[in-house]
Amino acid sequence: MASRNNSPEIVCIANIVVDAVGVYVDKIPDEGSMTLFDRVELHLGGCASNQALALAKMGLNVGLVAKVGSDGLGEFAAAELERNGVDARGLKRSKTDSTSFSFIMVPQNGNRRILHTLAANSTFGPEDIDLEPLRRAKWASFGGLAIMPSLEGKNLAGVLKKLKHFGVSTAADTAVNDRYTAKDWSRMLEPCYKYLDVFFPSEEEARAITGEREPQRICEVLRERGVKIAGVKLGAKGSAVLSDDGYFYVPSYKVKCVDTLGAGDCFMAGFLAGMLRGSSPFASAWLGNAVAAHCVQAVGATTGIKPLKDILAFQKRAESAR
Repeated sequence: MASRNNSPEIVCIANIVVDAVGVYVDKIPDEGSMTLFDRVELHLGGCASNQALALAKMGLNVGLVAKVGSDGLGEFAAAELERNGVDARGLKRSKTDSTSFSFIMVPQNGNRRILHTLAANSTFGPEDIDLEPLRRAKWASFGGLAIMPSLEGKNLAGVLKKLKHFGVSTAADTAVNDRYTAKDWSRMLEPCYKYLDVFFPSEEEARAITGEREPQRICEVLRERGVKIAGVKLGAKGSAVLSDDGYFYVPSYKVKCVDTLGAGDCFMAGFLAGMLRGSSPFASAWLGNAVAAHCVQAVGATTGIKPLKDILAFQKRAESAR
């Protein structure tokens, strides 16, 4: 864990969840009936938390700012952060909200279904973010936007503006919210684009946000709205990124997929790790794809993540095999 005098270089902010992962769930039972599955595993999840855990497992100095309940699941979350070396001084404990929880059903093909409760994430807002310690960070990354109703629009823009004033680079990622209309996405993000150095939604989210379908055009629209480095996570196809260096499509690494849970969050962790190392957005997207490739090879959002040197070695082997 980062020492009290060693502030994190990257701080992940917002969404934290405790995940109960059911393996393998290929059938949903009818009402009044029961279906057996192999096992259940308890993992720490949530977009910001997944990013933080992945970065810590890679060996980076990372902190988390989020909110859990004063309950057993909250204790589990805090213990997991501590065990994995994440600086959790920014973890708030709510006396009124429970810890956000998901039951994740993983079928044989790896494409999971999720039952989720927002709980403490629904009330996490600017008042839960102590900005003073963030002055010393190089990056602040917001994860899970669209399922953080108290952290959107002007609320989020205000936090981003202050971070930019401190000289902190900013990144953001969204989560799927099938209740959101184009107007909702606009309300949430329109005041924020100009304060974002990196914005990297998934393909489904990016299409809803921009109204465009092609990755390059999606990235162009996001840049037109003020984002400096705009990207799209394309799932099994890889990723795309547009910056001052130009537009690049970055194909995925071919690995056996066991569980897609957390792949997008791990991509973001890899991308930010690349940017922190001084890599170009193009090279950072390659690293993001490599971290995501490790994620999908194991059950759980960050179980498969290895030290950065091992992931870089994986990239070299893959390049030599092409």
